[in-house]
This record gives sequence, C-alpha cells and structure tokens, in this order.
Amino acid sequence: MKTEAVLFDLDGTLLNTIDDLADSMNQVLRENNFPEHETEKYCLFVGNGAKKLVERALPEDQREESEIDKYHIRYRELYGKCWKNKTSLYEGIEDLLTRLRILNIPIAILSNKPHGDVLRVTNFFFEDDLFSVISGQKDHIPHKPAPDGIYLITDELKVNCENCLFVGDSSVDMKTAGAARMKAVGVSWGFRSTEELIENGADYIINEPGELLSLL
Repeated sequence: MKTEAVLFDLDGTLLNTIDDLADSMNQVLRENNFPEHETEKYCLFVGNGAKKLVERALPEDQREESEIDKYHIRYRELYGKCWKNKTSLYEGIEDLLTRLRILNIPIAILSNKPHGDVLRVTNFFFEDDLFSVISGQKDHIPHKPAPDGIYLITDELKVNCENCLFVGDSSVDMKTAGAARMKAVGVSWGFRSTEELIENGADYIINEPGELLSLL
C-alpha cells in the first residue's frame, strides 16, 4: 500500500497533555468540595471530548445534564489558562513529523478535544503549515468514533481512506479508523494500554514514533 496521508489523534498521541487536563478538572472539583482524582485516573476519563471528561470526573450525584454543563463551562475556563503549563511533545514526535514532511506525505489531526483548544495547542507546539488539516470537536460534526471527521479530512486532501493510516492511543481512535476502513496504528506511549488498542482493532502497535515510518 502506498500511504497517501497520515492522520493523528492529538492528546496522548502527539502531546502529553494529561497533567494540564487533570489539574484543570481537579480545580473544578476542589472549588466545589468534591473529591479529586489522581492524574492517572484521568487517562481513563479522556478520549470522548471535554464534556465527557467532566461527566466522568464528577461525583455520580452531580451528573445531571444541567450540572455537567455548568462544570464543563468552568473546566473550559480553567483549561484555557493552564493548557501549556505541563504539556509537552512526546519524544521522537517532532522528528517523525519532519520526516513525513520530507517524504511529502500529508499529515492531519483529528481530535475529540474542542476545536478551539486544538488550534491553540497546535499553533503553540508545532510549526505553521506543518499539518494539512487540523480538526477538533465541532458541534455540527459527530465526534470520534464516528468516521465523519475522517471523511471530511480525506475529502479535503483528495485521498482514499484505504490508503491512509490513523494513529492514536485509545479504543476510540482504533474504532474510528475501523469505521472509515483506514489502517489503525496504536501507540504504546499514550494514555491507554496496548491491550485496549488490540482489543479494539489496532492493525499495528508501535512503541516509538519512528516505527511508523516502516509502515508507510
């Protein structure tokens, strides 16, 4: 297969964002005298968007829709202030993306993180024009694992899903790739286990970013 493009998840795949996500939500919990969570617990809360993270972190008796919406607003406010405090690129990612650009392989981001947050983070951590398409969660587009976001990206790039790779760290990413008939590449350095990736359809598992080049 000649690889026409590579699509990436963001959090847990390109960037280690978990500390800033956890710190933001724990402050929401602290402000409301709710129990806080260890940072590692947030690795299980993320993956389905910011609102779902908030819902999972809240006490069970605070998960009415109106309550989730209220705490979600506050969480977004706090994350907007601390999103780069502890976040960093995973080792080897910068070199991988540079190599892909040298090979003239288009690269894109598809994340369940709110679109505005995705743009802010990527503009800070990556060079301009590195990614051909950057797409976060938007109200009018079903979020992963629905394949709609993938189809919009591949249509814009004018490539075939069957000839592309989707790289991610969670079951959501593997299911998204499968739904779009795209090869699913699971990364072992992210927020979820390799067992989860394999159980949810990973075609390949890579243990460091450079290994992706052998799959092209």
